[in-house]
Amino acid sequence: MTRVEIAVEAVVNPTESVEKVERAVRNVLGDVDLKQHTRGNTTVLECHMNGVESLRHLREQLRRARIRGAARALLTRSTQGSTLIFGLNRQAAYAGRVSFYHSREAPLGPIKITIRGDVDAAIRYLCEQ
Repeated sequence: MTRVEIAVEAVVNPTESVEKVERAVRNVLGDVDLKQHTRGNTTVLECHMNGVESLRHLREQLRRARIRGAARALLTRSTQGSTLIFGLNRQAAYAGRVSFYHSREAPLGPIKITIRGDVDAAIRYLCEQ
């Protein structure tokens, strides 16, 4: 198992349902162990995973969507040393599709994924041909 630590975070806006945000996260990441926390007046869903294999569901989503090449380019650009941070579009995730987050296109905020460790191996795992 390749050594990486993965943190997932999704802020639940006051106009959103916690259950719908949970469903969006699980649609793209599988049956992850989400914990609900409160930060000030904001609800946050978080989970922590270890090993690239815990990204198996996301890898399958990228393969099915046929966007592995574009994903590899974006993920490589998003890497800083041993840390990779990227976001997934929550509305697309709720609909069962994987799409990378861009603030101009998705006002609800991302499903934020932070990978620390051997990020090159994580990118290879997620985007292998």
